[in-house]
Amino acid sequence: MRKLVTLLVVFALVFGAVGAAYANVAGVTYVGENGFTATKLSNPELGSKEVDGLVQYDGESIILSDDNTLNDRGQNYAWASVGYGDDVYVGTCFGAIYQTLRIIAMENGMDYADMKKVIDVLYNGDLYNGDEDKDVTANRSVLVKINTKTKEVSIVHGPTTAGGYRAAVEFKDKLYFAVTGATPYLLEVDPADDSTQIVCYSEKPQSMSISTGIRGLAVYQDMLVATMIGNSGAYMVASKNPSEGQDSFETICTQEELLDYPAYHYMDSIFGGSIWDIIEYNNKLYITVVTGKNGDKQAFALFSGEVDKEGKWKYDLIAGNPEDGAEYPFGLGSDRSGAANLIVHNGYLYIGGYNDPMVALPDALNLNFKSLYEDLSSPVCLWRLDETGKIEMVAGEANEVFPEGPIGNMGAGFGSNMNQYVWRMASYDGQLYVGTFDVTGLANPLAQFTNGEILERTKEDWEKQIGYIKDLLDSIGGTTVMSFGVKDEREALADDLAEMETLMEDMAALYDSKGDERTTYSLKTDREKFYQILAELVEVYEENKDQLPEKITNVLNDVLNTEVVENFEYFIETCAFLSTSERGFDLFVSDDGENFDVITRNGLGDPYNHGCRVFAITDTGLCIGTANPYYGCQVWQLDKEIENSIVIDLEGVYDKAEKGDHAVAIEFNGNTIEKVECDYNKLVMGEDYVVTADGIELTEEYLMSLETGSEHNLTIFFNVGARGHYALKVVDNTADNEVPGADTPAGDVEGDKTPETGDASNAALYIALLLVAGVAACGLIRRKEN
Repeated sequence: MRKLVTLLVVFALVFGAVGAAYANVAGVTYVGENGFTATKLSNPELGSKEVDGLVQYDGESIILSDDNTLNDRGQNYAWASVGYGDDVYVGTCFGAIYQTLRIIAMENGMDYADMKKVIDVLYNGDLYNGDEDKDVTANRSVLVKINTKTKEVSIVHGPTTAGGYRAAVEFKDKLYFAVTGATPYLLEVDPADDSTQIVCYSEKPQSMSISTGIRGLAVYQDMLVATMIGNSGAYMVASKNPSEGQDSFETICTQEELLDYPAYHYMDSIFGGSIWDIIEYNNKLYITVVTGKNGDKQAFALFSGEVDKEGKWKYDLIAGNPEDGAEYPFGLGSDRSGAANLIVHNGYLYIGGYNDPMVALPDALNLNFKSLYEDLSSPVCLWRLDETGKIEMVAGEANEVFPEGPIGNMGAGFGSNMNQYVWRMASYDGQLYVGTFDVTGLANPLAQFTNGEILERTKEDWEKQIGYIKDLLDSIGGTTVMSFGVKDEREALADDLAEMETLMEDMAALYDSKGDERTTYSLKTDREKFYQILAELVEVYEENKDQLPEKITNVLNDVLNTEVVENFEYFIETCAFLSTSERGFDLFVSDDGENFDVITRNGLGDPYNHGCRVFAITDTGLCIGTANPYYGCQVWQLDKEIENSIVIDLEGVYDKAEKGDHAVAIEFNGNTIEKVECDYNKLVMGEDYVVTADGIELTEEYLMSLETGSEHNLTIFFNVGARGHYALKVVDNTADNEVPGADTPAGDVEGDKTPETGDASNAALYIALLLVAGVAACGLIRRKEN
């Protein structure tokens, strides 16, 4: 029995995470590469490894206070975000990894309390996996607003027991959020007063196996389009006036119209990602779809859709099965990318790959490294589609689909095999921004032994690690002792713990002895020694497992077996990738849409920021929301001095009688115009308006098409800073400028001269003729009388 306890201790040690010493950067600006800096907006006084999470939680409710000890660590992901004015709205996902761990424990018949102790050992307590002394099953996702100038936080909606806020978009001066849950819905926010209402519910799935993670939101022409999920699979709805509620939405696409491609069950790829992302480009709606079903690893599909004048939608397959008419294969030749994210920039539609290493990580913790190795060996790529429908690879590696490789300076993974998602992208100020998910953080129980992080451990880290291992042994080892009725095993356990500390020191010495002289050879030697330990552990377990209770063997059978040892080759190759890894997401920027510069490769200086999850454009700059399943999500802003453009006159009048163009004077202050809208309809530059050195000129042809007698509201969007507004009243004084009778035709002696009803000019002529005739008649009468 002592041998088994020792086995568990060593196993926990080998795979236990040791937190590295990272300096707290409280209240400072992160200085990135290539001249970029970023300022922390959320809890700006707190640095790395200090709990953020945007809001506070007192054990019963979400609050806002100055007590940082109550910061809600469970608010893991800034899952959806949109900017409006100086404010950035952020909807969270609560307990992102924690919720997944609970499912894994349930599926394996394991009490979550035991699972929690194992996770604490693996990640040395850094990974959030439930609240202490609180309701650990509660979901409390929340929607907040942060003012980018004052950093003031306010709660807009929630907390809610729904799954979280998955996507966000602005439409007609309202903000819309896709909210996941048992019955997904769309939440409308009026930024004028932050009032909210639910405007559309998804069909409620009757089966618990159906994934309800809706995430697609877009504006197409004059409609808000949203993805939904129901009993028959994925579908999409659209509304021109979503504020009017459920009845204003109509179904525009079904599972069948997408060739039954969407995978929408939890057992499918990416937990049933179904319709993944949607966006308008080149007058079409582009759609990416998760297609891997029933555990099969299949890459994403790409569709386009458009609506005709009669309102009928038609969908075309672009990437998918060639037998279904696809021009390109699933995943554009990248077979590990189960999904893809979209952004429009500089006349192109950019398509960012999205692998699914979340499935591979549990396998790796069970010592099955094949899937993780395959993900790491095929990191994400970036493609773009032009207006002709041609697709080219921007970042990646040459394959059968793109034999010439990327057109830009970045290979697959943007220079790191650990980049497994192009999580979000942004087009801002003429530049393309790409943020990633870096899997190093979640793989750190393994990565720390190969990338050198273990060398940076502190005494406090070791003491913390020992404490978690003691808790684990009290749970698993103590239960084992009691089941056999042995009373003196506690003393043996203490001896084993002492031996464990010696093992720790010996293993640490193995790494300390290398110092700065570590080489590829020494790393390989270390792995071989690790393999020898692992093989010995398996052998010991095989000798003892028949004597162990089923509760223990159920946990360990998948962890310690011969297949694990045989799988070690994948582990060696995986370690090769991990050895050069660095925790924290990567962020890149491109001026030409092809070649990229690095802003950060370490999560803005915080290794626990494993993902750049959202972007949001405000009047003060480009904001970033992070995914941080360790100490809570954060919100940052890339720094850039901005001087707003000024619309000089806020209103004007256009008289159709005078015809001609109409000028709107603007003081640009160095900025440029991105787009112009009138009554929420996007105008066409060169047709509806032209840009001049002094502002814009609305064309006569467009102005003559506007409704007379109404006020029309123009919104002018600039590359940076606040949008401009201009109110234009359209009148027609043509009648006031006419000379009476000037347009009267010469007399026509033939035909019916009876004036038409309602024709004022002809009626006046008729009356005048009657008066003349009357005068003449009176004259004749007088002549006869005389």
